[in-house]
Amino acid sequence: MKLFSKKDSSEQGMIGIDIGAGGIKMIELAPYKGRVRLLTYGHAERTSHTDGSLLDQPHKCAEIILRVIKESGMKSQKVNAALPSQSVFHTIVTIPQPKSKDENIKPLIEAQVKKLLPRPIEEMILDSTVIDKHLLPKDETEKSKKESNEKISQDILEKKEQKHIRVLVSGAPKDLVQKYVDIFKLAKLELVSLETEAFALIRSLVGKDPSRIMIVDIGYERTNIDIIQHGIPFLHRSIKAGGINVTQAIAKQMSISRAQAEQVKFDLAISAQKNQQMPPIIREAMMPILHEIKYALELYGQQDFHEYSAVEKIILTGGSAHLPFLDPFLTEALNMNVYLGNPWARVATPEGSQEMLSEIGPRMSVALGLAMKLLKEK
Repeated sequence: MKLFSKKDSSEQGMIGIDIGAGGIKMIELAPYKGRVRLLTYGHAERTSHTDGSLLDQPHKCAEIILRVIKESGMKSQKVNAALPSQSVFHTIVTIPQPKSKDENIKPLIEAQVKKLLPRPIEEMILDSTVIDKHLLPKDETEKSKKESNEKISQDILEKKEQKHIRVLVSGAPKDLVQKYVDIFKLAKLELVSLETEAFALIRSLVGKDPSRIMIVDIGYERTNIDIIQHGIPFLHRSIKAGGINVTQAIAKQMSISRAQAEQVKFDLAISAQKNQQMPPIIREAMMPILHEIKYALELYGQQDFHEYSAVEKIILTGGSAHLPFLDPFLTEALNMNVYLGNPWARVATPEGSQEMLSEIGPRMSVALGLAMKLLKEK
């Protein structure tokens, strides 16, 4: 749907593209008074889930992207896309504190990561982010302060005796990255960068909030869980469970097709609003996700990378985050504040569009966060 009919051709916008199991979500943003504003968005839902991943069908994927661009009126050529969370490797390693700004720490990082990678390092593309930037040599510290959006808490800053630094390392198989390169080459779009879904969600849902936050992204087939502090994902989990679990449970219980079950799921949501409670069948289907959230909280509590701090709140997002009474159900089960995330909070949007955008917000959070990289680029 095109939200703005007029657009200055001199604006350098960016399109965030989220290619998922449930389809393709796309958002176009442009600079606006030091922020970004929404130009338009589009999406293509998958009607069949039996024909494999779109990433393995580059021509078909590029064709869908171009169709969405045309129908929504997108004009930007620059694209930022997300790698699927379940295919990305994440870890935090510690290395000796460098003695000078010229010291090359890459070999030290690779030596640590080699032992943990699921594939040979030659087959992976690695990206690293120094967490303890304040422990880098002075010149680098000053530079990093300007480039980083995160704030390091005072209690960590005061630990002058620390002799090691923490580094977040993400890695993706080269053959997976090549699939994205091929798709956007066919679509004749400029792929500015590829990043993990976690960083896109941090951009759209967390911003500069330094709190310890868990993001639970409930998609069609998978649920991704990330625990964030100071803009750094300290823990990541991904499980094969999502909105499809509810659909399958309804289809099995009522002996109907998945398509019919999707309609029943919609009807249940309306009924739930009237009865002010979550339908038992949805509650049962959500139990695997609840168990995984509890497990992730337990794992995070055992880590020594963050001084054994506890998670303060949970943000829900993803296409299935709108399931009726999911946030109060999780709030009660976890004894913790659970909120439905608002990815539009940091974006200028047209007047009168809030209700509509609120409805689609959770499933567009990744795409929106990807397009918000425009701020960093500028």
